[in-house]
Amino acid sequence: MRIASQPLVQLPLALLCLAGLTASRVVNREDPPLLPPAPDEPVAAQATITRPNGTANAPVVATPPIPITVKLFASSPGVKTCRSGSQLVNMVLPPNASSDPTFTTAGGQCYNLPGTAQCGIFMANKADGCEAKLFRGERCAHFVNLAVFLNEARPVGGFFTSMSIKCGVKSVEPPPLNLGGLGAQTHKPAGGKGARGARTVDSAMGTVGEG
Repeated sequence: MRIASQPLVQLPLALLCLAGLTASRVVNREDPPLLPPAPDEPVAAQATITRPNGTANAPVVATPPIPITVKLFASSPGVKTCRSGSQLVNMVLPPNASSDPTFTTAGGQCYNLPGTAQCGIFMANKADGCEAKLFRGERCAHFVNLAVFLNEARPVGGFFTSMSIKCGVKSVEPPPLNLGGLGAQTHKPAGGKGARGARTVDSAMGTVGEG
């Protein structure tokens, strides 16, 4: 009996062709990278500049305005505030006192106090330009002291029974001293110190001769 060998011979050839096609496909295929590409290193020109302590600049917070207040006491002033004693006046002026005609007149607004005050704290913003003249007598008579309203508590002493408050006063800052002309005002005698000494001796001898 003859066994057909042709199909058996064709089978290895088919397997070899299939393996060749598979190998060519594997070689030609481009596999994706396993890891993403590393980021580029920063350039020196793009470096971020930070403060020495590593903190960023803090935002500037605007200071809210403070009310215009007057606090008067019958006690004497202390180092930072008025000493404990009876409070005579606790006044709050309107916020627009710097433009209110009541407080912008030439003489200001006069107030008689309920008693003799020895210490006062006058507070306001610098832009308000408020000041208080203190008087020993009633109806703003016999001036004794001037209190400027500040944005901090600072006691003002004295004996006063009335006061005149004025706002909207423009602060005038003195100009800086000009010392450039001092050298031009210095005059030296002709001939220096010797000539001046000679004139002094001659005048003394003339005085002796006249005697």
